[in-house]
Amino acid sequence: MKFDTAYYENVVVQHRYERLGLGAIDFGLVGMSPDDLRTKWMCHTGAREFADAVAAGQPATVTTGVGLGGPPHAGTLFQLLRAIKLQQQGLDVQIVLGDLDSYNARRTPLEKVRRTAEQYEQFIRLLGFDERLGVLRRQEGRTDVLATAFLLSRHLEDEDFQWAEEDLSGLYRNHGVFDHLNYGMKQATLLMAADFVHLLSEGRHVLVSLGVDEHKYVALARRGAERWGLPADRLSGIYTKMIPGLGGLPKMSKSIPGSGIDASMPADDIRALLTTDTDSAHEDNGSALLQMYACLPDVDGLAYDRAATARRSGDPEWNELRESLVERVIAMFSLWPK
Repeated sequence: MKFDTAYYENVVVQHRYERLGLGAIDFGLVGMSPDDLRTKWMCHTGAREFADAVAAGQPATVTTGVGLGGPPHAGTLFQLLRAIKLQQQGLDVQIVLGDLDSYNARRTPLEKVRRTAEQYEQFIRLLGFDERLGVLRRQEGRTDVLATAFLLSRHLEDEDFQWAEEDLSGLYRNHGVFDHLNYGMKQATLLMAADFVHLLSEGRHVLVSLGVDEHKYVALARRGAERWGLPADRLSGIYTKMIPGLGGLPKMSKSIPGSGIDASMPADDIRALLTTDTDSAHEDNGSALLQMYACLPDVDGLAYDRAATARRSGDPEWNELRESLVERVIAMFSLWPK
């Protein structure tokens, strides 16, 4: 599978999502213009209604989550930076650490999961997330959300979980990450859906920010919420492009060794991998460096367009941006507690 233009077009058409793109969207979000939004997300379900709810002063929360399969890689880092950007713009933001997800789906020992969760908590704070203005939490210990998961489970069937497998499940199977959708993985998916639905049950409008390969998780949660009788139209999703992996892999993933860079790597190794990247992809979507640049909090639509144009034309400005990007990534990864 390649996360190229054909893939994105198919996702938009097949699932009837609205594109977040220049000229194809007529709303902004808390000071971010459509051009700014398209640098960091590629499509959505219901985000316009979420933006309207925010503008009207209604209770609204953005939520995202990260897996704890290992130190954060570039994809995780930039997902976190998107959430922090939205918090800085004034939105109520929740970041959920998937500790029970890792425990159930990956069979990671609980003590190791807890140590990793502590590292992620410290890392996210150092990146700039302000817990006075938002929520940074683990899944363990939240009995209220666990209760929501149990109530939600009545409204979902086994075939719903089979349908909701993320688009990279085949790739993960090929790399030995898992061989089938087992009970623990279904439990992890249920709890993830409950993380979204619990906010909905509290009377909030909810915007879930995930990678586009995970778009079916929001659809699963909406399906269960609707059957439950909750206002599923208040649960929306906004989906990011994938940062292409190294060695021709479609995505940088903690689960696939060699697919990318992560916070456990020495700075010189990160620098060597990124500076030697030929960045020869014809499409902007295929450039790992350009997609990482787009996710920096200070990069808006104008800056992204200028960088993309410089990259395509071979302008020396792109080389300068690349060098700066590499050092910023190294500096951010250096915040990871060793």
